[in-house]
Order: sequence, then C-alpha cells, then structure tokens
Amino acid sequence: MKIKVDQTKCIGCGVCVDIAEKVFVLKDGTSEPIESADLNPFTVLEALKMAVEVCPTQAISIKK
Repeated sequence: MKIKVDQTKCIGCGVCVDIAEKVFVLKDGTSEPIESADLNPFTVLEALKMAVEVCPTQAISIKK
C-alpha cells in the first residue's frame, strides 16, 4: 500500500496527524507519510482511511 500526500493541495492543517499519528507527520508546514509506518494493525489502517476521508483538501490518496 502506497500513501501519497499531494503537496500542492496540502494546507498543513494537521488533521491527518491528529487522526493517524503513526502514519503522518508535519514537516516544513505540510503533511508527509511516515515511510516506516506499519499499516498492518487494524486500528492504524482504520485511522488512515479516516484521515483520507476528512482531509479538507483531499490531498491524501492510497494506492494498493
């Protein structure tokens, strides 16, 4: 699974970090996926899906 944050859309609001702190980090004013994030635990995967849904600019995408 590949997580992408479109840096041209991200406004750095941090909602994804609040929801999925094990998946995202704020860096230089925008969100970035944590490369070493373990996406296997169910709770982490559910938090990731929620972060995608609530992103105000729809900057997060998941590719399988």
